[in-house]
Amino acid sequence: MRGIRRPKTRIGAAFLLAAMLMIGAFASAATVSAAEGEIRVTAKPGDLCGFGSSNPYTTFHVPTQVYSVNGDFFLADAYHNQMLFTDNYRNAPEYWGVMGGNMFRPHAIASDGTIYMVVDTDNNRVNTYVKTETGFLVVQCFDQVGIRPHYVEYDAATGQFYVWSSMTGTMYIYRREADSLNVTLAQTAYIKDLDGCYTRSFTIDGDKIYLPSMGRSAIYVVDKGSFKVSAVYPVCADLGGMVQVRHEQNYYYLVTSTDVYGDASKATIVRSTSLAGFTAGGYEDIRGKFPELEGVPYYISHLEDGHYYTPVMAGKPYIVRFDIVEDEITNVVSFKY
Repeated sequence: MRGIRRPKTRIGAAFLLAAMLMIGAFASAATVSAAEGEIRVTAKPGDLCGFGSSNPYTTFHVPTQVYSVNGDFFLADAYHNQMLFTDNYRNAPEYWGVMGGNMFRPHAIASDGTIYMVVDTDNNRVNTYVKTETGFLVVQCFDQVGIRPHYVEYDAATGQFYVWSSMTGTMYIYRREADSLNVTLAQTAYIKDLDGCYTRSFTIDGDKIYLPSMGRSAIYVVDKGSFKVSAVYPVCADLGGMVQVRHEQNYYYLVTSTDVYGDASKATIVRSTSLAGFTAGGYEDIRGKFPELEGVPYYISHLEDGHYYTPVMAGKPYIVRFDIVEDEITNVVSFKY
């Protein structure tokens, strides 16, 4: 398919009208001042990206995450300041649609199946969206969500969205009200050790949360309920530019974009049977299991179709899909556009 698909699930007119009345309370300024003389345009409640809003670019620019829900695929096209969507990730970039614009370097998206939450990273904001009969509608905008909120995850076990501020050591936890599109901030949790230490993601694993901190050159493990630090695992210098850690089957997988000195040629994916194994000589470098992997991988997502996906930042960015079967990396496909 080369076009932009209308959604399978639509919000009814009555429900939508109620939502529009509700969101008026969350209106925000159209623009905010930025560093380096930039004017950062920001989304506001009521903004609509219609299904005819095609991507104006022929390539991705620093893609950070691939995500899917309800049969649609989303891609954080961070440095084009937009979130894209399609029903066929094989489509070239210009055939993706714009799910959300008026952002500044958004890095991640998550959904509970109804609400879509996007971290508007360099605007220090979080925006929520809903699919309507004509496009994706901005429902709410939350300002001052720490500094550079980098990652969001919906946790079905608690029914909450977790948003991580990469520079302040703070997790913002949101909950959608029953039978409503309204999301409220239910809790903030502060991890003092990570305040001021660049940490680009987190992973919820049962009752634990893993946070790979570049600023600390270590992986922090905290309790999901109390947010108390239960363990700290140092990593070696070659893995210092950590992006993400995931626990899949019998291994922990660690994605790194650089070494501790910022050398992007050290970008790779490694794995170990324990979090303590990411020290010199304690892990397996599995980059070689991804044929034609050229560039810097970013967030890995395990999506509803059962496959794993990661965007790769290269001269012309692309998407890699793969499977993990009995701890083996298989069925690797690179979609180079």
